[in-house]
Amino acid sequence: MSTTARPIRKGFINAGGGQIHFRAAGSGPPIILQHDSPRSSVLQIPQLEAFSDTFTAIAIDTPGYGNSTPLNLGRPLEIPDFGRALAEAVAGFGVERAPVYGVHTSSKITLAFSAAHPERVAIAITDGLSMPATVDHAFIDAYMKPFVIEESGGYLAAEWTRVLDFQTWFPWFTKSKATRQVRKAHNMQTLHEYSMDLFMAGPHFSDAYRAAMVFRPLPYIEKLKARTHIMCRQDDVLHGYLAALPDPLPAGCTKESVVPDREVWRNRLRELFTEYTDWKGAAGFTPPDPFAASGTADRVLSSYVDVPGGQMLVRRTGDAKSGRPILFLHDLPGSARADEPLLMALAKAAGRPVYAFDLPGCNESSPATFATGAGIIDAIHAGLGALKLDAVDVVATGLSTAFAVLLAASHPGRVNRVLADALFVADPSQRTEMKVNYAPDLRPQRDGSHLHRCYHMLRAQELSWPWYDGSATAVRKIDPELDAASLHIRLIDTLKQYAHFAEPILAACEIDVEGLLPKLGDKLIVAVREDDVRYAAAARSTGQKITRPGPLGARADVFAKALSP
Repeated sequence: MSTTARPIRKGFINAGGGQIHFRAAGSGPPIILQHDSPRSSVLQIPQLEAFSDTFTAIAIDTPGYGNSTPLNLGRPLEIPDFGRALAEAVAGFGVERAPVYGVHTSSKITLAFSAAHPERVAIAITDGLSMPATVDHAFIDAYMKPFVIEESGGYLAAEWTRVLDFQTWFPWFTKSKATRQVRKAHNMQTLHEYSMDLFMAGPHFSDAYRAAMVFRPLPYIEKLKARTHIMCRQDDVLHGYLAALPDPLPAGCTKESVVPDREVWRNRLRELFTEYTDWKGAAGFTPPDPFAASGTADRVLSSYVDVPGGQMLVRRTGDAKSGRPILFLHDLPGSARADEPLLMALAKAAGRPVYAFDLPGCNESSPATFATGAGIIDAIHAGLGALKLDAVDVVATGLSTAFAVLLAASHPGRVNRVLADALFVADPSQRTEMKVNYAPDLRPQRDGSHLHRCYHMLRAQELSWPWYDGSATAVRKIDPELDAASLHIRLIDTLKQYAHFAEPILAACEIDVEGLLPKLGDKLIVAVREDDVRYAAAARSTGQKITRPGPLGARADVFAKALSP
């Protein structure tokens, strides 16, 4: 096995009316890896690294987890629903037949998929398949305590404590000597990754989890036709269920108890993948482009483009062929995910496609190779080139207006107009002050204080400008936008890259926006807002002025009219 590191690339495929997010590495025939609940494909990164020397290893986010669209069937979800979603995902990849691996929750998804689509399965590997004799609904209700997002932010402490308890007791809600798990404590990075997965799933964290707990595997095992291997490590809390399997198992179905050694376990997986993969028919696998679909203004599609430093996440809404594209740059910190309602409203009002870039170091976008204004502009410019967008109008908000101005000044042929919402104009001393205070230390702490520090920073941005200024002159005299769901999204998309989220903020503070404005001439449109101190400097700047409405629909209409040909 080669020890050469192979890059892990992220992507989306369109499937089942939504999108499936995945991580993939390597080349050659594909293998499909799934995670347990409430995790994401992050859990399978070690396996992607291990198996990418031989295979195209693909780790998918189950619908409702990670960055995959939740299933919305108007009823409680069942494991066969996720089995059908897996079938749609595999078809969306263009994979005819491949080995499929599932662990814990996804072992049952794999089982349902294998039973329904034996022709698509080279081998189904279920790892940690539980087979309880009865369904204990009281236990399930306690285990699946709802994840409720609260505007106060009080849920942060409860959910961080649940993360810690998941690692300490089984079941997590029963604290006793008998339920204590005796093992080495997870390090902070592992806890952080677990918490981000839980927070990304949020109110959907129990969708597949609960479905797995009520699922009865035996009828599906009895009708298996695909080659199936049921395995479990001896240090897994579900190992005892191997003894509950029927004897004999159906033809082509085997079981195995694996010693509690992760390398032995991983080598056994490699043996199974090697023996049963399709070495001829599946070679040269390439995932499809989710932007191949033309799109509409009532749906946001996501994809990635290659930029210096790695990949940048891009959102698109509207018909890709309906006119000059609009590029949207989100405020900092966070991403454009919380702005999706505005993106769709703008695409509808303008009758043009809207592309939104998650800036380097934000959400799932790779950090910039050089964390400077020029480095971030290089990434934006490369993203436009990868999308073949020769000329765009730019709508930017907050701190990202600095990048919009620099982009237009640096690449005038690529930018038709810039609409700056809350144009960031500050003198050198103000920018230096903001570099010191605007981006606090958000490194994960065992007491969970980093969650509250981030949440209240984001909340305070609606109340004061700058957010850390407690003076009376800093008060924003507006109706604040404190929607709990939007704050939750911004929290996640900031904390995912706690080590890099400050880089674009500091880069924006380095840009002399006022000195660059003369280069834009009549390309600049400045949105102003009465009685909002964040817009005070913008109101004094050059450029065409428009009044920025508060309501989202009216704002989209005004922006679209200002950018109309």
